[in-house]
Amino acid sequence: MTDIAKHICRVGTARIDYRGRVGQRVLNTTVKSGTGLGAVFAPTWKMVIASKQNTISWQTYVEQYTALMRQRYQANPAAFLEALSSAELIVCCYCKDTHATTKHCHRYILVEILEKVAAHHGIGFDAIGEVRSSR
Repeated sequence: MTDIAKHICRVGTARIDYRGRVGQRVLNTTVKSGTGLGAVFAPTWKMVIASKQNTISWQTYVEQYTALMRQRYQANPAAFLEALSSAELIVCCYCKDTHATTKHCHRYILVEILEKVAAHHGIGFDAIGEVRSSR
């Protein structure tokens, strides 16, 4: 890991088909196909299904996802620090471009959570928003 006293992690969001550019770490954070480090940040199937079926409110989803991330951070803080050790981290999922519309996607919650973890550990943080492929 880089020297966290001088390190700044730039964090963005993208659709699942985003392939990244040189210097970016792209994480699939979906419960459907996320693996490795990306799977640490995935919501549960129960949460995803409840959201898709509109049986929970967005606020309830946010609360559940935040609680899940707290549990996972307590169990494995090294995973969060590994993600934040990236120069540029892009978190991806299947949701459409919700940033311009409702923002109802765990990617945006995750960016806020990672910003808090970074601040707690003295890691610089820069939210860069939604990124798109240059195709």
